[in-house]
Amino acid sequence: MLHFHGSFPVDYNIIAIIGPRTPLSNVPATVMTQHQRDCQVAYELARLAAKKGIVVLSGLATGIDTAAHQGCLEGGGITVAVLPNGLSAPVYPPENTELAEQIVAAGGCLVSQFKPEQTPKKWTFIARDKTQALLSQKIIVVGTFPPEGIITGGTKYCAHWARKMNKSLYHYRQVNNCYKVFKDDQVIIRK
Repeated sequence: MLHFHGSFPVDYNIIAIIGPRTPLSNVPATVMTQHQRDCQVAYELARLAAKKGIVVLSGLATGIDTAAHQGCLEGGGITVAVLPNGLSAPVYPPENTELAEQIVAAGGCLVSQFKPEQTPKKWTFIARDKTQALLSQKIIVVGTFPPEGIITGGTKYCAHWARKMNKSLYHYRQVNNCYKVFKDDQVIIRK
């Protein structure tokens, strides 16, 4: 059962914009700079989606998720945050408490599938990632992953469920200093 704080946008196209939180602390500065560029891409994609009346859904995590929620709000749109905790528990991560309040105030909502007092645990993050795929028509993965290109973390779980549910899954990433959108490893958009 899903629980909502705010208004869930029923009759809208919903896209999920997801990706890594932050690079590990021991990575070179060039990787951190790339992550910052990826966050800017997520922000701009969400802002443009909002201007077209598309709802942006993400997981309220730091990094790509935060950028997507903020970009959508900046574009005057509705954004939905799927939480890894119950609605009565403190917002996770705590640094996004104000962002969660802004989402609801702007007509969006917070979604949780957990008991109200549930705190975040590893299993709640994995369950949250499945719910993100379930509630979205399309999922866009933004971000640079290790050189071998393997999607990791919660992004991996959401992408897995998107494929299982036959959802459209896109990966927006930089290749040879050029951003491209891939669907099933085929380039579909170049920028």
